[in-house]
Amino acid sequence: MKFLIKTFGCQMNVNDSEIMSGLLTQAGYLWTENPEDADIVLINSCAVREKAENKMYGTIGQFLKIKKSRKLIIGVGGCSAEKEGKTVLERFDGVDFVFGTRNITDIVNLIQRAQKHKRFVDLSDKLDCVSHELPKNPTSQHHAWITIIYGCNKYCTYCIVPYTRGLEKSRPYEDIVKEVYDYAAKGYREITFLGQNVDSYGKDFSDGKPKLDLLIKKASEIKEIKRVWFLTSYPTDITDSLIDEIARSSNAARNVHLPVQAGSDSILKSMNRRYTRQQFIDLVKKIKDRIPSVTISSDVIVGFPGESEEDFQQTVDLIKECRFERVNLAEYSPRQGTIAYKYKPDNIAHEEKNRRLMYLMELQKEINREENEKYRDKLLRIIPEAKASDTALYGRTMNNKIVIFNSQDASLIGKFADIKIKRITAGPLYGEMTKNENDAGFDIQNDPTFMI
Repeated sequence: MKFLIKTFGCQMNVNDSEIMSGLLTQAGYLWTENPEDADIVLINSCAVREKAENKMYGTIGQFLKIKKSRKLIIGVGGCSAEKEGKTVLERFDGVDFVFGTRNITDIVNLIQRAQKHKRFVDLSDKLDCVSHELPKNPTSQHHAWITIIYGCNKYCTYCIVPYTRGLEKSRPYEDIVKEVYDYAAKGYREITFLGQNVDSYGKDFSDGKPKLDLLIKKASEIKEIKRVWFLTSYPTDITDSLIDEIARSSNAARNVHLPVQAGSDSILKSMNRRYTRQQFIDLVKKIKDRIPSVTISSDVIVGFPGESEEDFQQTVDLIKECRFERVNLAEYSPRQGTIAYKYKPDNIAHEEKNRRLMYLMELQKEINREENEKYRDKLLRIIPEAKASDTALYGRTMNNKIVIFNSQDASLIGKFADIKIKRITAGPLYGEMTKNENDAGFDIQNDPTFMI
């Protein structure tokens, strides 16, 4: 039997899908890209924003049309499934089963149950079954994604994650280290440690101390691993020891994704973000002062209930001061089940939300272009990741700058290349390759962001 997995949302969902695909392949099922060939369809959903959830519902509808003409098992999992539960079965007669965010390791048994023609919802917690020994079908052959902590304890008033992913639960340290070694033995050169609050990793262990810095240190000591990334961080969970480890390690990526969400103290308080505007600014300054060539990216929500024009301008000023490498912008959308949905009326008009969103988009483009100017005519070391077009590849620097260069040589993907930057945009940098890893004398042990 052939299966297809449609994945929505964050990289953690991608990692979950990699595990489900590996388990199904091990059990004898075959992967297919073609919906018309699939006997089993799994939809791994996201509930963070209404738009993602609507895409999921649309995808279910598409597969229900296929199911009218032939036999097809449809399973819906992920955050939306966790949130909606049996409502998914009630709304869509053709959905066979609904599963949660914490029982992906049971996917083979869930499908076998569905084959007995009994529709069901199973939201059981089987995170203890997650280990480095699980088979996976990675989406990349050189960059591995490793979820190290599940769930969230913060309860931001706009966010559905604590209700769909549960409270924080860290994987055992030694098990994660073994998974890094497993990937290194398979030729992987980059890893990203994942978590809703990744720098909370280890706080739920007996000693109560975060241990992301120890994981980064250990992974950096594995000679096959050339870059170590992590996301997503929470501002109050970033420790001095983590900052120092990034600065000290030659393999730790010089990029920190640090969501701020708003620049106004009153809105931050209303969101239940546990820091002030000034505390966030001071943290950004500390990170930039201690880590050479670091870039910081962020998330911002516009139009949160009660956000005045003055509140919005404080967000504008914060973005100008912090000068992020990238900002993920979103209009506030009420999510049923959150605190804000229950207690805070969505009182900002859509047109006003859109105006604020567009303003910040233009502001960030201007900042990006200005910041990118310092890369002009510089020699940057990247790891190519994939095709940008039929005649070009793209990759990224140690501090997460996207670089596009002319090449049709797919063998460069996953290796080092030095690119001389010739053209600047508000997004990618464009350049010409001067050296690749196959060239004599190329030093792959030293990976500077700048090479002049």
